[in-house]
Amino acid sequence: EQYEQLLEILKNRLGDGIGECVYEVGIGDGIPDGLGDEDMAASHATLQSLAESINADLSLLREKQVEEGKVAEYLVRSKPTEEDFTEVRVAVIGNVDAGKSTLLGVLTHGELDNGRGFARTKLFRHKHEQETGRTSSVGNDILGFDSKGVIVNQADAHSSQDWRKICSQSSKVITFIDLAGHEKYLKTTIFGMTGHLPDFGMLMVGANAGIIGMTKEHLGLSLALGVPVYVVVTKIDMCPPNVLEETMKLLMKILKSPGCRKIPLLVSNQDDVVVSATNFTSERICPIFQISNVTGQNMDLLKSFLNLLSVRNSYKEGDIAEFQIDDTYSVPGVGTVISGTCMRGLIRTNDILLMGPDSLGNFKQIVVKSIHRKRLPVKEVRAGQSSSFALKKIKRGEIRKGMVLVSPQSEPKGVWEFESEIRVLHHPTTISVKYQAMVHTGSIRQTASIITMSVQHMRTGDKAICRFRFIKNPEYIKEGARMVFREGRTKAVGNIIKVFPEAQAPYRGNKRDKMKPKYNARRRIKSLNDRDRVDVEPVLISATLSNTSADSGT
Repeated sequence: EQYEQLLEILKNRLGDGIGECVYEVGIGDGIPDGLGDEDMAASHATLQSLAESINADLSLLREKQVEEGKVAEYLVRSKPTEEDFTEVRVAVIGNVDAGKSTLLGVLTHGELDNGRGFARTKLFRHKHEQETGRTSSVGNDILGFDSKGVIVNQADAHSSQDWRKICSQSSKVITFIDLAGHEKYLKTTIFGMTGHLPDFGMLMVGANAGIIGMTKEHLGLSLALGVPVYVVVTKIDMCPPNVLEETMKLLMKILKSPGCRKIPLLVSNQDDVVVSATNFTSERICPIFQISNVTGQNMDLLKSFLNLLSVRNSYKEGDIAEFQIDDTYSVPGVGTVISGTCMRGLIRTNDILLMGPDSLGNFKQIVVKSIHRKRLPVKEVRAGQSSSFALKKIKRGEIRKGMVLVSPQSEPKGVWEFESEIRVLHHPTTISVKYQAMVHTGSIRQTASIITMSVQHMRTGDKAICRFRFIKNPEYIKEGARMVFREGRTKAVGNIIKVFPEAQAPYRGNKRDKMKPKYNARRRIKSLNDRDRVDVEPVLISATLSNTSADSGT
């Protein structure tokens, strides 16, 4: 009977943790903590038996000595099943030249860098990125862990990783969203942070350069969007000790500041990894790793931490289906393909969904032809998973980023106007009514204009309730969504508190009015002169005729 109770508890914990949980052995309930060697061995055997009965694997995380004996922590994780794996999305942010793409190349391909950009070349998507060594687009790469916490990715020097093979062997897949560090690509970075819905942020800091440029911008963006951040300090092999010490002091100071209110924890051993990973979702702890991509120093600690990261967002299975589109493709032989994230519910192949809104706010019925997750064909996609859909009988030109696929039951409507409570993080002058800037919310990226404000003017640090109107197209937005409002160096963040689906599209004039020729002053004067000349000539002729007749009469 006690065995059945333990089995039920373990099943529930695995369900809550989406396929994994950390189980502690030796914690006393009203009695002192700790077990002797024999009792610990018996408890381990019982837990192993429980895990096997529900098709899960057991791996020891750490053991610690207490007064009465030992306390152990085990990771229980479900074995990989075909077409299903847990996905954790990590956004990689930080200043340019901090080593973001290099670290991802080392993690995902299993080979150390040579110090001259060898590892990062495997991640770049464009020719100009290869030439300059700077990421300009949103890149993706994956790191797979099996049920025992072993990395599935195999080192392959000649070709890119086989995503299908990795996903089919993995219980958990970490998706790295490689974002741009350069200031001119900030809009791409914001789109990656809002549109790709990362669970965590990995802030990269170059030990030799310190906290410069866009590092604070990206940290502020993560805090504004409520994404928990951990810090990775790179290039410690080439950095003098005094410079590294200065960088760490400044980093600790920023993380403890009133704006961040984080508890920095420098990870130096396996115990720190377990403590930081199990308490990380609280958003208060900020683990800091010091690594080298060339020597591989502390890389095993970072990999252990990634293995223990759990999915942060909880999703309900019974909700109405909703999928946000963040990219479109036209694949030869397949047709139109869209990629994005399933926000709610469950979507299966051959489901009929509504796609929109278009420029008039209407939704079009479409059929899902096939579904891929990380290049692996699947039959269904659940809430919180990113995937690609092939669509039937629709052209790529009809789809734009920011559109959604929703179930016909939800009766969706395109929204022109919405109300948001925003705080201005930075603005050089004042913001007033009719001010226009780019709004980012989810995968939506469109210019909006302020039509009313609860205050007359807003400056840096001010907070107000503003009503916005989209300039070009209506969008599908919902109350409670986070938004970022930017234009040049101006940045503001806020929450959407109310939408107005009844608001009409802005009047843009009649097409016939636009087709009329423009008023030309010279042409007008010339036409007037011609008319006057025509009118004058008959008068002169009649006058001469009357004069000649009078002369002949005399």
